[in-house]
Amino acid sequence: MSPSSLSLTQKVWRLSPIYLFYFALFGSFIPYIARFLIASGLTAVEAGIIVAVANGVNVFAPFLISFLADKTGKRVIYLRIGYIGMGLFYFASLFGSGFWFYFTVFGLFGICLSAVLPQMETITLSLLGDQRHRYGQIRLWGSIGFVITVWLLGSLIDLFSVRIIAMIGAVLSMLMLIASLFIPEQKNTDTKVVLENKPQTEASPIELPINWLQVSGLLVAVLFWQFSMAPYNTFFDLYMREQGVSASMSGFLLSFGSFCEIVTFIFIARLFVKYSDKALLLFALAVTVLRWLVLANFAQSVAVVLLTQVAHAITFGVTHSVIVHRMSYLFPASRASFGQGLYVAVGSGVGLFFGNLIAGALWDGSGRIYWVASCWAGLAFLVALLFIKKDNKTH
Repeated sequence: MSPSSLSLTQKVWRLSPIYLFYFALFGSFIPYIARFLIASGLTAVEAGIIVAVANGVNVFAPFLISFLADKTGKRVIYLRIGYIGMGLFYFASLFGSGFWFYFTVFGLFGICLSAVLPQMETITLSLLGDQRHRYGQIRLWGSIGFVITVWLLGSLIDLFSVRIIAMIGAVLSMLMLIASLFIPEQKNTDTKVVLENKPQTEASPIELPINWLQVSGLLVAVLFWQFSMAPYNTFFDLYMREQGVSASMSGFLLSFGSFCEIVTFIFIARLFVKYSDKALLLFALAVTVLRWLVLANFAQSVAVVLLTQVAHAITFGVTHSVIVHRMSYLFPASRASFGQGLYVAVGSGVGLFFGNLIAGALWDGSGRIYWVASCWAGLAFLVALLFIKKDNKTH
């Protein structure tokens, strides 16, 4: 069956499962991998290095695989290869030990994990065609998968052991592979047509130069913001364990934060109409500073930690949405993918790489890393305040 002959309902049901399983796997990795590595005999510093590498490959992996997929026009094939690699490397982590073994296995796993997402996005937008506004209807399943996995894994770790995450990750990878068999391969021209048919507004910046000063200011703010997010992404579960919180409750807290994030994605469009990008970003970064200060000092109270998880809707949901929105103004339509890729490379790549290295070096079981995280968020706030213009249309 050709892509053009599929109804919207058929497209949604073919694409949604890969998002559901991908972000479910993501939820089995990021929150619990530090616990897995430490339980496997590594130190906190070594665990921080490995998580940093798994994130750091975001700097090059998405660009490399995207280049190959564009060159050959075989996006779905590369998608399936990535899924197979994710499953094999995650499962292989059960059959070795030592720093260099886990460094290699999770480095390769990280390459596959970061490389497949741009292909998923491109395939989805291309297949939707002039119904691209329905993208959220598909992406929502990714958030649902993440929330469910993080919550359930906390209880499963209590019942069995943390090593169960590798087995579940391998199963999820195979489910993604099976789901991808129902996605038709498309020609390069499909993507081109989608871009050519994209409606342009009167204010379209497509012929105007890129304001690299504004881009640089935003990316520096992104870098500091991701430095502040790294201790939460990697060490929150361990931090909760130090407070005597069970793995199941820790999983609930993580999934609750992601649920609040989903609510933000639903309503963020209304905020963009009412407020400027800069105002929203400054507000979100200010809340981020406060969130880490509270977490550093009052983590003994589950009720207070729950409130900090509500703030995740702002500290991640709003910040991420503003950055993506801002990039759409800073880069013309012809280079929009490059702009979003730059955000991923600097934020998820460089930012989380060095952020995890720093967090791993500072980790001692106390709230010290969240004091430092608050300082990073404060620097992001200052950069945004001083170097980002208020007007969205910066061209």
